[in-house]
Amino acid sequence: MNFRKFRRNIKAISPIISTLLLIAIAVVASLVAYAWVMGYIGFQTAKTGSSIQIQSITDSGNTLTVYVQNTGQGVITLNANSVYVNGTQLVTTLTNPTNGVLNPGMTATLTAVPPTGSSMTISSGAQATVKVTSTDGTYSQVAQTLP
Repeated sequence: MNFRKFRRNIKAISPIISTLLLIAIAVVASLVAYAWVMGYIGFQTAKTGSSIQIQSITDSGNTLTVYVQNTGQGVITLNANSVYVNGTQLVTTLTNPTNGVLNPGMTATLTAVPPTGSSMTISSGAQATVKVTSTDGTYSQVAQTLP
């Protein structure tokens, strides 16, 4: 008789252990999901502090002048050759500031010409997509008719 009573108690332990294991697995899974989401949000919010905007574009002959403003909260660094027209990288000269570092609110003047040996021409009245990129990957892009 004691053997049956003991065996009945063993069956009762199994549902309790399985319930505890399911709770533990759910807690661990939720902690892993929380850590992943917080890491992703932290990366995205750190990136939102950087923002640039193309203020205006002028062209004279085969030279394009682009005015770019740092509209974000962080410092932006522009490098040489950061202007693209219709997907083609242009040879860029930073005239203001010469070091390419833009503090929040500052405006940079970029002068760009087609690469040497390129058949590309910059002409008034042409439809163009102009894109300016920074060293950290922040970019601004506009599609317009060149003045």
